[in-house]
Amino acid sequence: MRNFNLNGEDWSLALEEIVKNSGHEFKDKRLLRLALTHASYASEDQSGTSEWNERLEFLGDAVLQLVISERLYKEMPNVQEGELTRARSLLVDEPANARNATEIGLTKALLLGKGENLSGGRARQSIQGDLFEAFLGAVYLDGGLQAAKSVVDRIYPDIAAVLEKAEADDNPKGVLQHFSQTEFHGAPKYETLSSEGPCHAPHFVCQVTLPDGFACQGDGSTKKAAEQAAARKALKEHCTK
Repeated sequence: MRNFNLNGEDWSLALEEIVKNSGHEFKDKRLLRLALTHASYASEDQSGTSEWNERLEFLGDAVLQLVISERLYKEMPNVQEGELTRARSLLVDEPANARNATEIGLTKALLLGKGENLSGGRARQSIQGDLFEAFLGAVYLDGGLQAAKSVVDRIYPDIAAVLEKAEADDNPKGVLQHFSQTEFHGAPKYETLSSEGPCHAPHFVCQVTLPDGFACQGDGSTKKAAEQAAARKALKEHCTK
């Protein structure tokens, strides 16, 4: 894992990649730099005048919630408030924001302090998630709400497809249950194949079998985790074919 900040031409190229992937060209380049500046980097600035992206993160969180809420309201007209709220939470949670930051190229261009770099902060999900929110806040200040909407629409061109994947990641057993009932008119069956290891570090292996005979295994530190792993694998290897 790279544990240093890009500089010079490499950083400029990383910024160009961000513009290309996000679709937003900043009029005020200072906003983009601010969005990419972590508190640990600002604290090492000898002049003591550097700002960091925390305030932009606060703004971007609100912008993201609004934009996604509007998309869900318009695209899911028959879904009630509770499910809309749950759908939104899957699209704007920390793992989702962290993935977005990495895919846009923000993580590569992030400015971190030396200690944070050396301790693996660039790969830390919380930092990546906050980074995406800060970036969206910067886009909003630079180009307004429409610019922020354009970035989100580019990232989530098909919300239904993204939700389906997020649901599978979040609740694989529930998704597999629905698939099995719909396709085979029967429920998947789970079996614990083994339980080994000491009490403080157990290791479970579970198998899920669908009514059509397809079976696959998953493992984890708990029975539930192993069953979820097996269900997730079944969704990936069998239910998407």
